[in-house]
Amino acid sequence: MSATVSRSSPPSKTLLVKIPEYSKLLRLPGPMQTLDVIFFRGLQWDVMVRAMPPEDGDLADYLVVGVWSHNLESAIGIDISLEILDETGEHTVFQSESSRGSWEEGRGCLMLRAGWRELEAASCVCRDDDTRTVRCTLKQQPKQRHRLLGSWPWSKSKKQLPVSDAMAASHTLTIGSLFELKAMLLSQECAYSRRFAVGGSRWYLTLYPTPAVVHLVRATKEDDETRTTAEFSFALEGAVNVKSQKMRHTFDRHNPYCLFAYLPPEEPSSKSTDRLVVRCCVEVSPAIVLTPVRWHAVTIPATVILNPVPPPSESVLTPLLSATHG
Repeated sequence: MSATVSRSSPPSKTLLVKIPEYSKLLRLPGPMQTLDVIFFRGLQWDVMVRAMPPEDGDLADYLVVGVWSHNLESAIGIDISLEILDETGEHTVFQSESSRGSWEEGRGCLMLRAGWRELEAASCVCRDDDTRTVRCTLKQQPKQRHRLLGSWPWSKSKKQLPVSDAMAASHTLTIGSLFELKAMLLSQECAYSRRFAVGGSRWYLTLYPTPAVVHLVRATKEDDETRTTAEFSFALEGAVNVKSQKMRHTFDRHNPYCLFAYLPPEEPSSKSTDRLVVRCCVEVSPAIVLTPVRWHAVTIPATVILNPVPPPSESVLTPLLSATHG
């Protein structure tokens, strides 16, 4: 557990906290438990966790992490971010952020919910001590500047990108066993990649074994009015060999993702053919003109070799699922 206070403006504070005895928590779901307390701008905030009781079976269906304020009126003007990190405790996999209107609407808390099967698939549990790491960040909102009537929020605004953000990048999601993943997840559940930054936005990939689709998702908040147009393509290698043509889509909070469908493979003859590597290349450019999204799948002949997948970094987690930058 550690807490840091930023000296830059606006002020912020971050708390890292571990959820202990995670397996026991799943087997014995119950009421909210306080994990830790964070003090920011003279207010007390409780970081809490709960395993939601299952409809059937022995394990909880969902893990819920929340942050509660003890003074709703004084909490106005503070942004909150909740993240569930991967096994290394460094990379974000699941995240929820408060919107500017959260406190004005009387919601005195921010909650993040994740299914236990998707948490397992994303390798968010530390096998050494049976814990999960949560990061909570509180930040003072900057003062709002009033716009002239009749101006659109995106009409002439220019977003200053962080120095570390590139306008083009690729991200690789490696699944050790596609059929083990399919057996673990229910229909409409998916495997998540780590978050990555391109063009001033945060992105992640999701892979659904049932139905067989992959998504490129731009992470947004409820009040995020920015629009980001990107060109991107997918390439799958291993249990499925398929690639897409370059696609184009404008992402906003109403349309935060774009999908690519692939034909589900037959049962593998050996484990060596069950591995799946998904690579997505993303390029963000403000000069791209809005056009309809078009996509289709093309099977790659056996003699064609895709660009080599970069070697896994030290943060590779389990044989089932890992995510690396490429």
